[in-house]
Amino acid sequence: MKQMKLLAGTLGVAAALAAQSAFGAGFGIYEGSARGNAMGTEVTADPASPSVLYNNAAGMTELEGTQMEAGATFIRPSQTVQTRTLAGVDNNYADSKWWTPPHAYATHQFNDKVWTGIGIFSRYGLGVEYEDDWAGRYNCQKATIQSIDVNPSVAFKALDNLSLAVGLRAEWFEFELNKAIPTGTPFVDPDLQFHMKGDSWGIGYNLGAYYQATDWLAFGLAYDSEIEQEVEGEYDTTHPLLAGGDGSGDITTPGILRFGTSVKATDKLTVNAGIVYTMWSSYDELAIDFDPALLGQRESSVTEKNWDDVFRYQIGAEYALNETWALRAGYIYDETPDPDAHVDYIVPGNNRNLISLGVGYQKGDFSCDLSYTYLMIEDRDIAVSAERAEEGVLPGEFNDGDAHLIGLSLGYKL
Repeated sequence: MKQMKLLAGTLGVAAALAAQSAFGAGFGIYEGSARGNAMGTEVTADPASPSVLYNNAAGMTELEGTQMEAGATFIRPSQTVQTRTLAGVDNNYADSKWWTPPHAYATHQFNDKVWTGIGIFSRYGLGVEYEDDWAGRYNCQKATIQSIDVNPSVAFKALDNLSLAVGLRAEWFEFELNKAIPTGTPFVDPDLQFHMKGDSWGIGYNLGAYYQATDWLAFGLAYDSEIEQEVEGEYDTTHPLLAGGDGSGDITTPGILRFGTSVKATDKLTVNAGIVYTMWSSYDELAIDFDPALLGQRESSVTEKNWDDVFRYQIGAEYALNETWALRAGYIYDETPDPDAHVDYIVPGNNRNLISLGVGYQKGDFSCDLSYTYLMIEDRDIAVSAERAEEGVLPGEFNDGDAHLIGLSLGYKL
């Protein structure tokens, strides 16, 4: 089979679930636990539960015995894509549905030096759907990528106040794309329908460090590697004679670097802040190869992307009312990686602002965390060149983009 770059990333949902839109700038997913969600997803240097595996596996050295945590984030998005054509202005609304990316973690302390843990979650996400006959149908009608990471890690105390970690990431993803193909062939419909679907497994790694500088100050640093994948799948069309064939390709998901700090301001108040650097420049093009050639003519389809490496700024706070209840809040500013010259309808987004609130309950060995996040996407004008118009992208605007995210996590210490 031939090679095909489908996308440089994957959807943050479990294997059999799909999402309506990406919830981090670009198509990143950062929602790893309800506590983390409530604190602006910043717990890189705050190892309060097994969900620290999502941000920084080195932090699990602060967890005693064997602990488990599992839950999900319930997400309802909304987005309007405006197109301007000779026929006028058209507003296209994506259907709003609830989507549920899950998470699960377990950690175990072998002795005073060595810990191990495993996390099941997603790093990247994308999913969008439009009406079949909308003006941008030649660029995208529906795009969905599902993925899940299985991430075992080992951490050890290099010093009494310094922990290091290393882990293996096994990442599964599935890509699916629907769009229309214009044709002047007289014996078929003017718009042919194109559908493609493929999946793959890839292997990467993660590194982490946790440093407890003082009783009230800690730092965390973590890295998730790029993952190179080879996708194999099939495509089909509604052409009566040239129905479809095989497709395959290469994907490189971006590396992620996290740095965070946690300050114990008082006995009751903890304040976390951090930066996430996502190396989206690995997504330089969307290229699809076909075998046999699409409609007997095109052996490949290449769309230039040239995304930028970007930052995500996170801050969160937790106030312990007592030994049982805690209140939390957070804020995030998330930069978009897709430049104006290459924006399309597969990722109809822009810079994002997120505001979060949450509450935590702890009773004995049992814990329950609940969070709510409101995500706001900044409006964005779309001014396209003749080349982009050939790819089905029209002048217009992305507007009124937002999402409601509700997180729930349950934890237990054995």
